[in-house]
Amino acid sequence: KAVVSTQSTGGPVDSESIWESKSFGPVRCFLLDRGNQFMKRLMMSRKKIAQLAYPFITDGVTVLTVNLSRVVLEILCKAHDKMKKFQVLVTISEPDKEGAMMVKALRDKGIQATQILDCSIGFVMERVDFILVGAVGVVENGGLINKIGTYPVAVMAKSLNKPFYVAVESFKFYRNYPLCQLDLPNDSKYLKNEEKGHPSVDFTPPNLINKLFTDLGVLTPSAVSDELIKLYI
Repeated sequence: KAVVSTQSTGGPVDSESIWESKSFGPVRCFLLDRGNQFMKRLMMSRKKIAQLAYPFITDGVTVLTVNLSRVVLEILCKAHDKMKKFQVLVTISEPDKEGAMMVKALRDKGIQATQILDCSIGFVMERVDFILVGAVGVVENGGLINKIGTYPVAVMAKSLNKPFYVAVESFKFYRNYPLCQLDLPNDSKYLKNEEKGHPSVDFTPPNLINKLFTDLGVLTPSAVSDELIKLYI
């Protein structure tokens, strides 16, 4: 049982009993407490992931990423703080151009970043050393759900033997087992109510992923199901 302190009662409140309370005060304090705990865990997770992943960024490398990912940004900033010299290519990430926001965030930190067209990944892939992306979610088979356009980047990386890495917090592990794009549930594919046929995300199969940097450690895609068992049992 979770026990929280509330200002309205001045003492601990049982999490199973507050929902029966006629006063909103205990419920509000409980929800705020859980929200604060989640934010602390989120920040700690990103710092752990950055600590694990930044050694993979060595002097002179070129990293390709897609759209805006806060955990990827944390990793790149950590490497920059450790005086690593590298450059980052960022796809513009249509239709909302999140890549432009990622480029600005990197440049604000003093990191060399270049925005590229989504359709130019085949042209630039030859000079990329590895790909590093964030995640909307990671499913039970170790596959990746992420911003639309991630899957073709992974396919291109595989064809040219470029490592494809994912940085993701463990609370984004998702109990689902898609085998192809059509297996994704509509509430995952159409996050912003776009027209059907223009999804917000796509599915990258686990065979295209080399490693996942998580707050649980550096995992292979096949290890995700084991971690889900630990989390949910």
